[in-house]
Amino acid sequence: MTVQPANTQAGATESLDLDFVLNRFVDDTDGVLFAQTVSADGMHLAASAGFDSARHDTFAAIASGLASLSDSSVDLFGLGAVTRQIIEASDGWVLLSRISNTASLGVVARRQADLGLIGYEMTRLAKQLGPSLSPAVVDRLKGSLRL
Repeated sequence: MTVQPANTQAGATESLDLDFVLNRFVDDTDGVLFAQTVSADGMHLAASAGFDSARHDTFAAIASGLASLSDSSVDLFGLGAVTRQIIEASDGWVLLSRISNTASLGVVARRQADLGLIGYEMTRLAKQLGPSLSPAVVDRLKGSLRL
């Protein structure tokens, strides 16, 4: 999916192919198997290659639900904003990171992956994608996905 940051005018050349960016992230970050951007309300925005649209939709719903639960947990104890969630499984990791108030990045990694490296690269990617997935852009993308 190609998006144009909210602060550019129509016709500007600063559009961003999110699928391409996520594929590069997976290819360039050792141990990462899959990456996806999701809206805060559970809509799939873009994903790396390797899985079908049904899995994208399911992961988007799960990721947004986890983000919401984490937000509620830190709010309950006054811990500030959630920046990253890490789920450890016997055979791998699921990591979630905020891009904006309306979008998150979900990553699936191998068990042997270097979480420090992946976390660093996720932070870099979230900063890169931030302007492209601002609340206004996410709303526009969701509008274009409705049938």
